[in-house]
Amino acid sequence: MNAALSMESADSAPVVINEKRNYVSFTPSPQLLKETSEIDTLEMRTESAVSDIARNFGAEVLVDYQYELDASPDILVETAPDAEAGSLSDVTAMIRADRAWPTTRGAGVIIAIVDTGIDGRHNEFAGSKKVAGWAVPGDDPWTDYQGHGTMCGCIAAGTAALGGRYNGVAPDAQIMSCKTRFYDSELAAIYDTLTAMAKDGKQVVASNSFGMKTGSAPTPDPNSDFLPALGDAVAAGVTVIFSAGNNHQLAGGRPHACTPNSVWLHKSRSDVLAVATCKLDSSMWYYSSRGPGQHFNDPNTNRKPDITAPTPLNGKILYGSGERVLQNGWGTSGACPQVAGLAALILSVHPGVKGTVLFDRIRNSATSLGHGPECQGAGLINCEAALAVA
Repeated sequence: MNAALSMESADSAPVVINEKRNYVSFTPSPQLLKETSEIDTLEMRTESAVSDIARNFGAEVLVDYQYELDASPDILVETAPDAEAGSLSDVTAMIRADRAWPTTRGAGVIIAIVDTGIDGRHNEFAGSKKVAGWAVPGDDPWTDYQGHGTMCGCIAAGTAALGGRYNGVAPDAQIMSCKTRFYDSELAAIYDTLTAMAKDGKQVVASNSFGMKTGSAPTPDPNSDFLPALGDAVAAGVTVIFSAGNNHQLAGGRPHACTPNSVWLHKSRSDVLAVATCKLDSSMWYYSSRGPGQHFNDPNTNRKPDITAPTPLNGKILYGSGERVLQNGWGTSGACPQVAGLAALILSVHPGVKGTVLFDRIRNSATSLGHGPECQGAGLINCEAALAVA
């Protein structure tokens, strides 16, 4: 690998170097990007440069699989800033996070936001609140190229006491920004980093809002490095939470129906929690993916989604450098960090609770919303009750 990396090319530049999994990912070099903006030319010259490396050093060339952010355009529709808005405080009250705070606010736990980065200039993330971070070389994890990761970080663990406006579900938990464009190579490197942290004795919860935006079952990546890295992280004690996806409407489902299935790929795994979303009136959002999951009944799978968390109509929240009022809630990607925050609250009080025991604590303390399990899973999370489970 080192010999291959020493081979200079004007057309390609290494992005992720993973010695543990023996791969290097490449992108067009800055020089090539300056020379041309034509996609076909970029791909052709980069592929040629990488093929030279493969031919000289016996490497296998594969396309780096790219997942998609769980934030479709209809979810990101804004209303007027002065519209009557739901807020994060409405959400934390509905899931009884505020009633859990006299017991714990999540201290001693790190929530890793695997997303588009976090705008670290917000007071909600000030000072020692920020832990480490991951980004490709030359990038800053505490910047946000899309805005979405800032939202998720705020929902999971924003801290108003630092001079901000919002308290997340676990306001005393620390935050690690893992900035990615959702390539398999990047995600594998992120999860290898989280594995090392867990093996070093740190309590880590990972909030993930990526998958595939489609109405039909996608083909899994047969050459994935992310999936084995995810398995290693779980085995090391990392608690992994995923958004269930926003695919119900794409799959042709009616808003109140619990079919067809639209929970895709790795979100079927029983060693991760998949989170659906409802409105503040307890009805399911029309887009929230339904189960039982693409791979249900395969080994290491369970019926999905696992649980539901609310996101408000006209929800006001930090988004990138400012605030946005999102007409159609925050998506399942705004529900996922709530459950990451709940996991942090539990781990703060019960650091030995891991895996299935932790997940069962969250599921068994939930409140039914009156929908089928393929819509709501076990029901609405209840932070107060989850801390009280024996």
